[in-house]
Amino acid sequence: MSTQLANWPLVTDSFVQVKGRPVRILSALARRAGDRPQLLVHGLGGSSVTWVSVIEELTDHGPVVAVDLPGFGRTPIEDDALSVQGYVDFVLDVADALGWDRFTLHGNSMGGLLGILLAAQHPERLERLVLVSPALPPRSPVRFLTPSRATLDGLVPLAASSLSVLVLGAVGLAGPGLDARHNRAMLKLIYPDPDSIDPKVLDLMAADFAEDIEGVDRRRTLLAATWSISSLWARPRSTWRAIRTVQTPTLLLGGTHDALVPAKVLLAVLASRPDWEGHVLDDRRHALMMEDPETYIRIFNAWPTGAEAVA
Repeated sequence: MSTQLANWPLVTDSFVQVKGRPVRILSALARRAGDRPQLLVHGLGGSSVTWVSVIEELTDHGPVVAVDLPGFGRTPIEDDALSVQGYVDFVLDVADALGWDRFTLHGNSMGGLLGILLAAQHPERLERLVLVSPALPPRSPVRFLTPSRATLDGLVPLAASSLSVLVLGAVGLAGPGLDARHNRAMLKLIYPDPDSIDPKVLDLMAADFAEDIEGVDRRRTLLAATWSISSLWARPRSTWRAIRTVQTPTLLLGGTHDALVPAKVLLAVLASRPDWEGHVLDDRRHALMMEDPETYIRIFNAWPTGAEAVA
């Protein structure tokens, strides 16, 4: 069953069969024939709807598919390895099911980490790679002991509200006020002003959590994926080796106010890969395609044509 998204008439919400199992995707056809397809991969705790604000514009460059990874959004878990490498393999399975031999990958946060590993392991499959605040570790784990100001400003309120919800919820006292405070702290990791968010996007995001979907165990998935990312971050050499190995033309986007992936990490990546195009934008946060979709599209449009990019 497929449906058109009411506020995005070019975007279809449907399922595709991947090795005999249903996988939820948002998709849109290319505006012209012959361009390479694009696969959009969300971050930890997200889903395909995090890309909805840019999908229609991206069709100028080829067909677009945004996918829900297993255990997120509406894609159920089957025999999946809920790990970074398991998700890399899954992304390739999705591309195979779509009939794509080569494609452009856009990855946000954990999706960006998956993109780097995929590019390092299977360079023949990727045409281009777009990394949006990719979940990359600093070169040394010791740097975790000195978090950036943006990290402290973003995560301390979230930790406080999360602890309140956890403790009071355990005894049945967590109410709408605390939930609202927690949700607002979460949104401030992405948006400087949560009140400015397009309510249509919020409605789509909320719909993915509004019902229990058979086979989708969000708690288990978050814990497993977080553990897998943490294990990679504890031994960053393998990830940095992958960064050095990537041959695919790569665009890296991030923000100076990102609480989750500090700007200094992204700048270190760009220093090690001067052949990559990079934009670490003032006052932007963790998911540029949600926070400022117009800038995301302008930079992406400029990059493949070789024109001057918008900073």
